[in-house]
Amino acid sequence: MRRVLQSALVLLFAMAALLLASPYILYRVGLHGVEGRPQKPGQLATEQQQASVWKAARGEGAPQIGTMNPYSMAAGFLIEPGARTPAGERIAWQVASDYLLTHRRRQGTLWWHLSGAALMIWLTRNWSDEEILSAAFQASTNRVVRREAIDAPRSSQDLPRSR
Repeated sequence: MRRVLQSALVLLFAMAALLLASPYILYRVGLHGVEGRPQKPGQLATEQQQASVWKAARGEGAPQIGTMNPYSMAAGFLIEPGARTPAGERIAWQVASDYLLTHRRRQGTLWWHLSGAALMIWLTRNWSDEEILSAAFQASTNRVVRREAIDAPRSSQDLPRSR
């Protein structure tokens, strides 16, 4: 009986340790799904450009991204699953998702979200608020250019010919 109790306690502690380590493990696995890391912007956006990114993300007051970690993100999912995403996290997601468009190692929705969340955490831990806001401004201008290229009228040579 004593041996069964000891085994049950060991199993309980092992499960608790795995549960406590799981946000960090998921973070590391998510980062593994990303090829490399984004480069910091060569030039910072102006304060007005940074403020426009902050306002577009529905931020209030002075721009402040804040540092994320795997545990705060997991707690946010568990404690407030339907809560509004803070502006700083939205902006970090803009930068992360723009980078992931061309730097994913794995395909699929699960990998997209896991790698994106891990990259958001990595960005907020390794870049300043100004660098993240500047990269988000650059990403938004890149999206406009890509949309314009997709929506641009084609030449008559590109149109299908009727028979």
